[in-house]
Amino acid sequence: MIDDTPRHDWRRHISPLRLALLTLLLLLIAACGPEAPQATDPRPTATRQAIVARPSPSDAERPRPSGVTPVPTPTAIPDDPPVSEPAPSDDPRAQGAPDAPITVVEFSDFQCPFCASFAREVRPLIEEQYVRTGKVRFVYRDFPLMSIHPGALLAAHIANCAGEQGAFWQMHTRIFEGMTRREWSSGDANDFRTFLRYAEELELDAGEVQQCVESNRYGAQIQEDILAAQQAGVRSTPSFLINGQLLVGAQPFEVWEQIFERILSTQEP
Repeated sequence: MIDDTPRHDWRRHISPLRLALLTLLLLLIAACGPEAPQATDPRPTATRQAIVARPSPSDAERPRPSGVTPVPTPTAIPDDPPVSEPAPSDDPRAQGAPDAPITVVEFSDFQCPFCASFAREVRPLIEEQYVRTGKVRFVYRDFPLMSIHPGALLAAHIANCAGEQGAFWQMHTRIFEGMTRREWSSGDANDFRTFLRYAEELELDAGEVQQCVESNRYGAQIQEDILAAQQAGVRSTPSFLINGQLLVGAQPFEVWEQIFERILSTQEP
């Protein structure tokens, strides 16, 4: 028997504005999005005169349950901020053929749980199916959200210094694993020792990594990454530029696959 009773169509009672807000919320729940980080002092905590833990963020600065926080006015950007140049072929933070038809630039934070999720679950599939096959060039850039992630800046220095010994991606993976296991958090002296232990685990010269960090060797580069992210409109992590187009959040691999295949289909003869 067919029920002819009129059904309530809830979609007719949702205004376009509410629908748009709901869609935006769904896109943002896969990203960390605090205040744009300060770019005035790119030195990690461990290189200051006294190595102390940064104060805990206030309740207003802590992430909401969704992992997204309000974004106040971003840090002032110079009139002519540095433009992100294509990653050179010998860039330790880049994977894949320099002439690949697709270039992905990731802006990430080593203390962002959504960045860790992407690194653990999605990036390996992109590497296997698109980077190793010459279709995608994948580039990592630092966007440490220091207002809520006090250890992210030191972690960025550690990874960059490990890159000098050809181990950026190995350290990248180990730092995210350690963050997930809560082996580090505040960017203090204890975290510095933890990161140096990671270097030893990876059979790197831990003394060279320590000297690299303490000399602030990558301070200017990290600051340039932050300014390039701001210039590109990045307000949360992880965020990605796919051939210059912005994608926000730790999207599932199926989303990446659709984007890549659409781009590749337009380039086929």
